[in-house]
Amino acid sequence: MPEVTRIIERRGRAKVFVDGEFWAELDPSVLFERGLREGTTLSSEELLAARVAGEGPLAMNRALNILGYRARAVGELRERLARAEYALGTVDAVVGRLEELGYLDDEEFARETARGKARKYGPRRIIGELRRSGVSEEVARGAVEEEFGERSEHGAALEAARRRYNTGEGSDAVARRVYGFLVRRGYSAEVCAEIARLYRLETGE
Repeated sequence: MPEVTRIIERRGRAKVFVDGEFWAELDPSVLFERGLREGTTLSSEELLAARVAGEGPLAMNRALNILGYRARAVGELRERLARAEYALGTVDAVVGRLEELGYLDDEEFARETARGKARKYGPRRIIGELRRSGVSEEVARGAVEEEFGERSEHGAALEAARRRYNTGEGSDAVARRVYGFLVRRGYSAEVCAEIARLYRLETGE
């Protein structure tokens, strides 16, 4: 059976080694509760249960710190915790608790993100960013459609173009630059073409 071979406690954390190799960093109070000490042998199932219990407080603190900087999607937070090498069971427990408390809500996150970025970016760009954050396709599209249902994509694209290209003479070259700029911002090809033509006419001859 796996054996706890070393425990190093420092600054409110305990590094636990099993069979000579680093295994996990736990809350020291859990070591006492679970009877974990050097020489303890436990089944794999018992070790996993102790790990999830011991990592929980540390993972929760890390999650709250991450959320303190800005809101996150569920998938994004999961990835951050997984990168910190917390056990899957620990990640599931922390994320589930944060959802219960209302700290994590993909639909609200998607709506807030779409609202904040709609003045600067187009639907395709915003959906792409939401998907990269781990938001599902359905939730991402729903939030973006809701946001752009209350505003004009054409108007938003024109406003973005005006902020970037507010002076200069109209020409095919200007129109191409406007078109490329708007495409990169995530507006539809049709809207990009319309604004490029309009911009050329309004600033040109």
